[in-house]
Amino acid sequence: MTVQELTLNILAERLITVFDSKKLVSWAVEVMLLGYESEKLYVLAGLDFTSTEEREKYFFESLEELNIEVEKNEDKLIEQYAITIAKKAVENVIDLDYAFEKMRKVVSASEYDQKYISFFKIDEDLDSLRYNNSVLFNSELTLENAEEFILEEFKIFLDMENLKIPIEERKKSYCENCFKLNIPITKSKYQFKKPFKYMVWSCGICGSTKLKFDSNHEVKRLIIKEYKKHMLKMALPQ
Repeated sequence: MTVQELTLNILAERLITVFDSKKLVSWAVEVMLLGYESEKLYVLAGLDFTSTEEREKYFFESLEELNIEVEKNEDKLIEQYAITIAKKAVENVIDLDYAFEKMRKVVSASEYDQKYISFFKIDEDLDSLRYNNSVLFNSELTLENAEEFILEEFKIFLDMENLKIPIEERKKSYCENCFKLNIPITKSKYQFKKPFKYMVWSCGICGSTKLKFDSNHEVKRLIIKEYKKHMLKMALPQ
């Protein structure tokens, strides 16, 4: 692991978990093992019995002495960390369960940012499957295919992040009536029993209620495909 990866991990851990500042001491030791040297780094490596405030002081001073650039924006830092976790999961560098656990923490730390919300929905559905044998969001998910499903979610997440697909595009559903991707809308329906009036999701183009929603992996792959076409079209001379 490079010094940049070690540093990204430690900074992200401070944001997404209950953080023990002794990990900053471990970071210093690992960085020294990579061959880096500095006065502040040596001090930090020996701070086993001191305050969090002092450890953090020497940690950031070590970064400055070693000219290690770090992302200061918390949202961007979480994003970098999430992408790193996803890459390692897809490349089988880290255990899939471990990666999924980290992504659940990313969801919470990001205040349920739409970029990561799919991992929260999968987690909710797995709990529902265990206790009620039902799902709320992912109709294709089962306890038997959970590992494969989560791995595919990581792959899709990376593809969408690499393409920088806007959040609004990621929210699109697929209409099985007009065969178009669209942002679904709600419309009123009526029946001869209570509630006499209720709301349903429908296609934003033709009004059909025959939709596949954005949690569906086929729909996500269609969104990626369509966005690639859009980017190619934009890149061509007008």
